[in-house]
Amino acid sequence: MLLLFVMVCANVMILSAQNENVNANKQKNRNHTQTQNPYQNPRMSSTYIKDPCNGGRINVGVTVAPSFDWMYDHTEGYQKNGVALGIRYGVNLNINLTKRKSFYFSTGLFAEHRGGKMEFLDNIPIGNFFIAENTHTQRTYRSIYLTVPTMITLKTGSINNFFICGNAGLLHSLNLKASNIDSYLIGDETWSRQQVPSNEAALLRESFIAGLGFEYSVTRNMRAGLSVNYIQGITNYFKGKGRAQNALSKVDQRANLGCVEVALNINFF
Repeated sequence: MLLLFVMVCANVMILSAQNENVNANKQKNRNHTQTQNPYQNPRMSSTYIKDPCNGGRINVGVTVAPSFDWMYDHTEGYQKNGVALGIRYGVNLNINLTKRKSFYFSTGLFAEHRGGKMEFLDNIPIGNFFIAENTHTQRTYRSIYLTVPTMITLKTGSINNFFICGNAGLLHSLNLKASNIDSYLIGDETWSRQQVPSNEAALLRESFIAGLGFEYSVTRNMRAGLSVNYIQGITNYFKGKGRAQNALSKVDQRANLGCVEVALNINFF
């Protein structure tokens, strides 16, 4: 009986030691996993959070934004005549205003190719001696600007490595080049001419911009994003005080540029 009792006690002690080793190994594995994944959200244990949204005082990136452009006419006898394709591209600079990557002052340097289409009646000189009066004219306006934005950008925390973003601000633009493409209905024939330089566009342009989109964390230090922005011109597209007039009515031309763009960007933190 004594021998049997000793054997039972020995078996119990062996099993207890084995259970303690198993529990110790499980705890060690858990600690190792937590060490390897310091950015894992405990509420989303199956998702590895690549960007913990900490640090990064300044980040830079690149943006390409194709757009649909149009003109809001404010000249008697003028009316909008469809949309034109445009694009904005350049380098963006975001300055972090908080300890987390959530609130930025955004600026940069961009090139903008903008345009619009309008139709109106005008007197059209043909050659040196003939003027086609009261002629139905369709004109496409094109301009290239150098633009500096001043915006505020807001970003949420990580949602499965996605970040919802919103921005609003102003675009300050300097006109580098402007041109027109005209077509005329004279009698039963449509006459057109190639793109020609124009000096009617104003040198400076101010616009309001607002948009909403998202970013995806590719790595801890890089995000790729997409947003849809609405841009509304605040100032007149044309020069004032008689420097951009309709030849028929002799009134100063007034119009504002507007567009909707889809912005693709990559930011490096």
